[in-house]
Amino acid sequence: MKVSIIGFGELGKQFLNYLKYESYSDFLFFDDNLNANSELNVVRFEEYKKDDYHETLFFVSLGYKHLLRKHQILLELKDLNRKIPVYIHKSCFVSHSAIIEDGVFMYPMCNVDKNVTLKSGTLLNNSVVISHDTVIGNCCYLSPGVVVCGAVIIGDYTFIGAGSIISNHVTIGKNVIIGIGTVVTKDIPDNVSVIGNPMRIIKDSLRIS
Repeated sequence: MKVSIIGFGELGKQFLNYLKYESYSDFLFFDDNLNANSELNVVRFEEYKKDDYHETLFFVSLGYKHLLRKHQILLELKDLNRKIPVYIHKSCFVSHSAIIEDGVFMYPMCNVDKNVTLKSGTLLNNSVVISHDTVIGNCCYLSPGVVVCGAVIIGDYTFIGAGSIISNHVTIGKNVIIGIGTVVTKDIPDNVSVIGNPMRIIKDSLRIS
């Protein structure tokens, strides 16, 4: 079956490397940088909406600066009845009681505990730990080594920097940026950036695309 990757920047190249190990070999890329590699089958970005791809598996590889747009594309693909699989690297542990929605992508060595919900399009980079009863919203991006403790709620389109720790029972709003190594011990509102230990709000977040 053909595999399509929407967006072929650095993240798309990482997706390709992982998917090749799953024995996929027939790839199509949607990106406007048509001359990036003449050996690849690349078509213009917006062509993913055409009717030619009903039997294609779609992975959306837009990076953390475009999480809202990623979600919009996933919703368009659902409306078009496209196939949107989940990718979980074989080295990950995922509890049988976890709910993993379509478009989730997990890099190696992640651990997802019981009763966790990962909503559509969320990406877990290497060695992310998600503890019990946590809900992570649509199209979030968790960088390497993030630890999310139990019963945490994270809103849509949130980016969490490498090595950050989220304490138990914390609620994080939508469109939040959490800087590298931040320790989050209290709730965070929507649309802000935070960093540090102790955590402090440094500015409103402008990353809404």
